[in-house]
Amino acid sequence: PFPFRFMRLPYHRATIFSMFSLLPELLFLAPLGALIIRAAAAAAFAVAAYSHLKEGRSIAWYAFGIAEVAVVLSLAFGVGAQAGALLGMTVVAFSYFMPSARTIPGSTSLILLAMCLSILVTGAGAFAVDLPL
Repeated sequence: PFPFRFMRLPYHRATIFSMFSLLPELLFLAPLGALIIRAAAAAAFAVAAYSHLKEGRSIAWYAFGIAEVAVVLSLAFGVGAQAGALLGMTVVAFSYFMPSARTIPGSTSLILLAMCLSILVTGAGAFAVDLPL
């Protein structure tokens, strides 16, 4: 392989590319990590949806609220969680660049964007109806 042709390392490939974990006994809980991220993102979107639907300044606010309710249902029940995460990323991006439509702080929006990206890339986690990729 490419990096080992020019370098002479005293280590075997398996040693270099093996995963290091401080507590390997806890790796069986990895799917629960995605569940926790999914639940936290659903809770944050629920707060934003409640505020959009409660205030209802315009049709756009109701549209944001309805989209956020769809994201909450998708993430909370794990049905189409990756599609819900993609919709959530879209809603967060719109609300981040339109401060008048923002109901949560900008830093929370960025964290939600990272959470949705994690769900999109890694999958829905435990207790989801989605099929694994």
